[in-house]
Amino acid sequence: MAEQNIAALLPAPSTPLSLTAVPTPAPEKGEVLIKNYCIAIQPLDAKILHAGYTGAGNLQSFPAVLGTSLAGVVEAVGEGVEGFKAGDRVVADTGAYSGVPEKNLRQGCWQKYVIAGAKSVAKIGDASFEQAVLVDFPLQTAVAALHNFLGMGKPGTGSADEKVLIWGAGGAVGSYAVQYAKSVGHTVIVTASARDTDRQKSLGASAVLDYKSPDIVEQLRPHGPFRYLFTGSGDPASQKALAALLQPAGGSFASVLGGDVELPENVTRVYLPFSQVSQKEEHAVFRDWWYGDYLPKVLTEGLVQPVKFEKREGGLGALWGATKEVFEGKIRGKVVLNPQD
Repeated sequence: MAEQNIAALLPAPSTPLSLTAVPTPAPEKGEVLIKNYCIAIQPLDAKILHAGYTGAGNLQSFPAVLGTSLAGVVEAVGEGVEGFKAGDRVVADTGAYSGVPEKNLRQGCWQKYVIAGAKSVAKIGDASFEQAVLVDFPLQTAVAALHNFLGMGKPGTGSADEKVLIWGAGGAVGSYAVQYAKSVGHTVIVTASARDTDRQKSLGASAVLDYKSPDIVEQLRPHGPFRYLFTGSGDPASQKALAALLQPAGGSFASVLGGDVELPENVTRVYLPFSQVSQKEEHAVFRDWWYGDYLPKVLTEGLVQPVKFEKREGGLGALWGATKEVFEGKIRGKVVLNPQD
């Protein structure tokens, strides 16, 4: 039987968290109850917590539970669930930000026991909980943008004659975008800081250009034309640069951020919370491939480079301080914690 559940409740926007004893939810039809052993501090969650950001969280009422991804052990399965049993080590994404308050309280990941839809759960084999949760969120963001929305193929199906531009490849999402595009078979060009050149080439980049160069767009043109363009930073300058590179014909690029950016009429910016698309039934084909095939293979076969991270002690009680440091840019790299501590 599950122990007492504890959740880090957000009582109201931009208020301190309240560690509260809450009921342990029972899995309903098609659901899995997971004992939560690892969550990662995501910039989005830190922004929701400390700035009251509402652009992607879709929180409709309070109290609320933040966090949409976790790694842990299956505690129980609901009716009709096949392929999972108690004791399985898994990583999962939830519909905590779906806009349904009841779902948020059951599926928000800043608590000890979390409900997830079985279709959004993947087995991780012997991979560590930390690597599983750290890889899933940013890799899914990159792959959903490139594969599901820009139309890039699956690994091994592409051609080196088609070129990919990843702007802002230094972050987690950008780095995974580089690795995925290379695994598909494309030639990958990236912008990153000059000190990151060697690492980017080890990930698969053919050329690394310094995004700070005042003439970066002109430096990039000879490397094109680009079939796929993606900004892992999402800032207005990067969006305008990609739009310029698409001229004169125009086209589409994907961005991790939206914003009020003036772009040419012949350019389409593809932006949405890419890490949440698997929660929508309209993307069922992508979801089934991601959780049933690609993600388990990535984790069990080590197909991407491991993520460096810092593990904070203190469990859920460490969330407020850790997220504040992430929000204020005081932490380089990823931070994880164990809600069971």
